[in-house]
This record gives sequence, C-alpha cells and structure tokens, in this order.
Amino acid sequence: MKEADGTPPESKQDVQAVSAGAPDIVPGTPMTATDFDLSREIRFNVDTGLTVFRNSRLVIFDANAIGLLRQNLIETLGYPKARAFLLRFGYQNGYSDFLQMKLNYEFATEMDLLASGPVIHTYEGIVQATPREIQFDRKTGEFYFTGVWTNSYEAEQNLSFNHHADEPVCWTLMGYASGWCTAFFGSPLLAIEPLCVGKGDDHCEWKIQPPEKWGAKGEKYAEALSDFWEVLKA
Repeated sequence: MKEADGTPPESKQDVQAVSAGAPDIVPGTPMTATDFDLSREIRFNVDTGLTVFRNSRLVIFDANAIGLLRQNLIETLGYPKARAFLLRFGYQNGYSDFLQMKLNYEFATEMDLLASGPVIHTYEGIVQATPREIQFDRKTGEFYFTGVWTNSYEAEQNLSFNHHADEPVCWTLMGYASGWCTAFFGSPLLAIEPLCVGKGDDHCEWKIQPPEKWGAKGEKYAEALSDFWEVLKA
C-alpha cells in the first residue's frame, strides 16, 4: 500500500477488525478503525419512529424474516436473478455506510478508514468480520483485501432452507464489501468468497480485488453490479 503522498509504509499489513469496548472518541482527534463503536452512534426516537445513524435511517428486522424473504426471491425469481438482486442490495448498503463514515468521521490513515468497514459490518449483526491482509495503491490501481467472515447470517439462513450450494451464498455480504471498497477506492472492486459455509466449508473468507483480476469466475457477479460501476465513469 502507498499513502496519499506516495510513501509506502509496508507492502502488507494485518488489521484487527473489532475490539470489544472501543475507547471514547475525543472530538477533533483522528480515529483508528477500532475506535468506532456503532452502539454509541445510533439514535432511537420513539416519538417519531425514526432510528438513525448520522444521516441514514435504519430499520431493524429479524434475521429469520430476511431469510424467508431471501428464499422467496430464489423461488420466485430463480437463482441467478435472486443472486444479482441480493448482490445489488448489499452493494448499496456498503456504499452508503462508507459515505456516512467518510463524511462524519476523521480517521488517522486511509488504512483505518478502509478497515472500519469490517468493524461496522460486524456491529450491524450481519457477520463477524476479521481482515487478514490489505494492499492498495491508488496510482497503479492495485487493490487486494482478504479476511474471514464468521457467523454469517446469510450462510445460516441459506442452510436453513437449502442443501450445501456449489458456489458462495453470502451474496449480500459480497455486495456490501464490494460497495464499501468501491466507494473507498473510487473504481470498481469485486468481493467474492473463496470459502463459504453455505457450500460446505468450515468458515467463510472474502477476497476483494478489481473485477478483471477474477476472470471468468467473477463475470456473473460483475454483470450484476456493472451499472453501479458505470456511474463511477460519469
């Protein structure tokens, strides 16, 4: 990775995603990724019925209800269209979360801003996300981000309705990671799971890189997100 001034601190860096009991944030002091604590940032208003995180309205649903909706999409639309639909849903979620973090918080480094994505993803109850390796260089377009997803709600829900799949099933998670990293990097990035509990692996892993790096393996996922990426060129 290179910092904004082009100085490479280290080519590789391991990042710890979430630290229990994040310290209080001192106003005006740049944060690290693990300083962020979503539980202190959500505002509940019982008078208006609005639950908000900064400028975004939040809604809370039971995971089983989302799982049933997901399964109904698969049965109604078919597997390929449901996959594309849920990838896009996750992408919008990740992209929007990044904008809230970018606009409302000051991070000590670009690495901390990027690594705050797995932190907020974990706080949202979607999955426990632990980064392993991050490398990026804005000048060359290099981007490589890997990690482990534990307790994916989507893998659990898929297995409650279906047998093990032949491909990754955490579509909203892959979409979220793609949206977050694309918003951060300013050019298309695609997350795919090399390992997924939903297809019989003992845990889920993610890898995020430019779409062309995936070759044929990434085509069906890239096609689902292509119109989002076209906007980046405008």
